[in-house]
Amino acid sequence: MNIRELSRRISAVFEHVYESQRAQRVLAIVLLAVSVALALMIRTAPFSLNRFEFFEFDSYIEYWQARYVYEKGLFSWYTLTRGNPDTHIFWYPWGRDFICTSYPFLPLWIATTYRIVEFTGLSLREWAAVQPVLFASVAVIIAYFAAKEVSGSRIVGVISSLLMAILPSAVERSVIGYVEKEGVAAVFVLLFVYFYAKMLKGLVTSTPRGRLALYTVLAALFLALVGWLWGGYVFILGTVVAFILLSPIIVKSYLNKNFVFYNILLVVLAQVFVIPSPANAGNLGIYPFNPRGLGWVFTGASLLVLLYYYLGVEYKKLKFKKPLLTSSRYILLLLVLLVTGAVLIVQGILPIGGRLAWALGLRFIPVQPLVESIAEHQSPLSSTATLIRMLHSWGAFITPLVFASPLFMSVLGIFYLLYKSTPEKVYVALAFAVAFYSYLNAVYMIGAAAYFGVLVSSCFIGLLISKLTPQIVSYTVKTRRKRARREVRRVVKTGLYTRILILLLLIAIFANTGYTAYTEYSLNSKILYTFKAGVSGINAATDSWYKAIEAIKSTPPGSLVISWWDYGYGISVLGERASAADGSTINNTQIGIIGLILLSNTTEQAAKLAKLLGAKSNTTFLMVIEGLFISDLGNETVIWPITGGGAIPGIVDWPKSIWMIRIGNSVVEELNNKGVNVSYIETEKFLYLYNIAGGVLAPQFSNPINTPLIYRIIVDATLYWASSANKTARFCWFTGTTQPLDYTTRQRIQDTLRLNITTMINPGDISCTAERPLLGDTYLEPYAVIIEPFKNPETGEYLQANYMNYSGTIYSVIVIYRFTTIPGE
Repeated sequence: MNIRELSRRISAVFEHVYESQRAQRVLAIVLLAVSVALALMIRTAPFSLNRFEFFEFDSYIEYWQARYVYEKGLFSWYTLTRGNPDTHIFWYPWGRDFICTSYPFLPLWIATTYRIVEFTGLSLREWAAVQPVLFASVAVIIAYFAAKEVSGSRIVGVISSLLMAILPSAVERSVIGYVEKEGVAAVFVLLFVYFYAKMLKGLVTSTPRGRLALYTVLAALFLALVGWLWGGYVFILGTVVAFILLSPIIVKSYLNKNFVFYNILLVVLAQVFVIPSPANAGNLGIYPFNPRGLGWVFTGASLLVLLYYYLGVEYKKLKFKKPLLTSSRYILLLLVLLVTGAVLIVQGILPIGGRLAWALGLRFIPVQPLVESIAEHQSPLSSTATLIRMLHSWGAFITPLVFASPLFMSVLGIFYLLYKSTPEKVYVALAFAVAFYSYLNAVYMIGAAAYFGVLVSSCFIGLLISKLTPQIVSYTVKTRRKRARREVRRVVKTGLYTRILILLLLIAIFANTGYTAYTEYSLNSKILYTFKAGVSGINAATDSWYKAIEAIKSTPPGSLVISWWDYGYGISVLGERASAADGSTINNTQIGIIGLILLSNTTEQAAKLAKLLGAKSNTTFLMVIEGLFISDLGNETVIWPITGGGAIPGIVDWPKSIWMIRIGNSVVEELNNKGVNVSYIETEKFLYLYNIAGGVLAPQFSNPINTPLIYRIIVDATLYWASSANKTARFCWFTGTTQPLDYTTRQRIQDTLRLNITTMINPGDISCTAERPLLGDTYLEPYAVIIEPFKNPETGEYLQANYMNYSGTIYSVIVIYRFTTIPGE
């Protein structure tokens, strides 16, 4: 069989499906079922290793709120303010105002629906854990309808559902146990797109006003439901406003009174319907009222198109001979307003959050180090590793086939949809372009980019598939009669060689997509969740976190546990004790104080700073988490820090100490102005550039007396652990000659890490210490020292390593020390 005959037969199959509506419906249903099955399989793949465990800390706060609603009643969520004592285990001693810093939908949904499924024997926690998978399955189905509505093609709908099912960027936040807002929000984002597309299409046809109004209300409602779930609602509402603002330029031929009226109505209703979500209502400036809120900016910007309509389109009705607002003048007006807005933002007159500013690429707007420190706020283009991770998340696992990946198709899809130029297609293209741009600025926007991306990518892939089938083209021609015209329809077929090239490209696309599905399933089936891995970045199992939680529970009731903010939800929800900060703490001062505590030169200084957080003697505890290499030689134990390629040795808290330093230093002046005597953390006095492994910043671990508390406490705890087991132990590190650091290297470190380092050490020997640096300390004493080996989660074998001619095991280390004395109490 030659190529021509093969091409003919494949085309015949496509033509049969293309011509038969029934065949299309049956095939669409079958493929949609396959997509749902793939979505379930990929998202539940981690279950074999993790069961119903939560993916990470943020899931626990959603569960805590759901449990509260389940126990206290449906509307009890709205009582979770700082005035409610139940909230004071968060952001201690101030308490957390949940209704202004969280979102109601997910807790209300989990608590309410659990009463329906309680008979199954699932616990509330287990029911919460399966929500991401359930919502993802629904999102896969809705993606079909949304894409079909935008494109008018079942093929595009099927492809969209398939990409929604398997694309890692869409899967990431919807695996079992990942009880997070963005994954659930996909359902409502896609429902919004579906009804907004219906509304926009209805505006250019003879759709009855009643139906138009219904589509508008439903689109606004589902957009508002995104706001009941997720702060990304403001961004998606912003894409609608941007589309309305640009409509006189990009869809000018469709601009009429109905277009203007219904779009403005949508923007207004979407803000009215979101009022039950106080966090987003506050962002918009609706309640409490704030004339500088984003909502008033959005509404005012939307009204500009009304101005253009009357001064540029219906100017004759206002008795003007010429339009006062032409397209060029309107563009100039937009540019002036854009520059004015940027100036107002920089001046602080028009406030915009640091997270949103970074997502929009406004890096010139100063933000607190706390905002900078969060991984989600970084760009996927910041390093080669993050770039590769981004490509993989968009289906480019086979590098040579990057041109056939959903990512590449989505970029081409933007131009294709803009070329088609109908309002619903232009909106989706614009929304994805803005979302993907934001994603390139901040990883946090991956969800919004993925949800719009699957629609845009599937539209272009659908275009390629359509080129394999005959196209019926309609056009009008003049007849011999004067001024008469008639419609002519003819079948247009793509040329043979073009069809062959398209077919090869489609094969590459589906090969890439298929491999993406396989790889995503394989990776998910091996992933070990945060708590199973001892909250480390190592994909190995350890019981350390669970034992730490038991130790926290054993502390006196009303105790406070101070740690870096990452672990706050775990301490408060699992450990049932107060934490000073968590993943939602927006108080830079609170977290800065924790940084100053952990980097204190003396335990007395740490105790004095802890008092600022309401610490009391014997009921305040300090927790630090790390990983170490430990070699048991029989007669003695040798302990080493792990140098894993990061700027600072360690795998958990030690590398984070860079941000502890920066955030801590950012609040020193503020504290001094309040009468608190505290000094800057002077990194040049304890951090050195060791000339090993390409350059490692580290303190003198083997001389812990001169190192800040976060390093010293780990040394003390491991030596305490060894002595408690009647073992002789040494904590070892490098030593050698010192020399001043050259200016170029100092400046590079300053520019990249914002740390002042002045000294280099050329290692020539090993130095060890066997004496506990905190033995007999006046302010701190060991309460619990948990040191557990990392194990292969499938075989149970210890994670072995060889280091400095020693053979040993990698251990998870969690230390909890008690403040026995708080000065001035």
